[in-house]
Amino acid sequence: MAVRDLTLLTAADFDNFIADHVGDEIYEFVDGKVVQVPSNPWVSKIAGIIFSLIWMHLQQNNLPGNLTTADGGFMVNGQRFAPDVTFVGPDKRFVDRGYNPDPPDLAVEVVSDEGNRQELNDLVAKLRHYRAAGVIVWVVLPRAQRVEIHDPAADPSQEPVTLGPDDTLTGPAILPGFRLPLREIFSDQV
Repeated sequence: MAVRDLTLLTAADFDNFIADHVGDEIYEFVDGKVVQVPSNPWVSKIAGIIFSLIWMHLQQNNLPGNLTTADGGFMVNGQRFAPDVTFVGPDKRFVDRGYNPDPPDLAVEVVSDEGNRQELNDLVAKLRHYRAAGVIVWVVLPRAQRVEIHDPAADPSQEPVTLGPDDTLTGPAILPGFRLPLREIFSDQV
């Protein structure tokens, strides 16, 4: 569900909205609009698996950096995003309040409803901002059992790399040695 207003807000307006907001909902600021982050238990489970596997990889390999869930928000190219999972390398700031001023190095966006046109339109806008900020994005499409890898270093005219359930997702340079057989996240279809 999204909170929609016909007037566009500034980032400062959004920050004031968030400062005054009381509740458990998570919001993003996408191209002047306040968007409530959609979710469901299945999406949360998939994001939790990805988070856990990255966390274990970081711990087992003594790799520095910070890993967050959707409760951690980030400033990305003037926007405010709350990806399902993020990794922030040790060379970036990591704060204990508000939206982190530095964008993550890796963002994982798990699509809640692949048939929801508004959610997909918001995702396209977010991908544009992620690219501009140099963020690698893994878009997980649970129903389609696909993961799209959006790499800002890749030619923007090329389609993202797409992996299916029989493929293995490998970590970018910021997560050396990370491997995720996608069967692990797509094994429990709803």
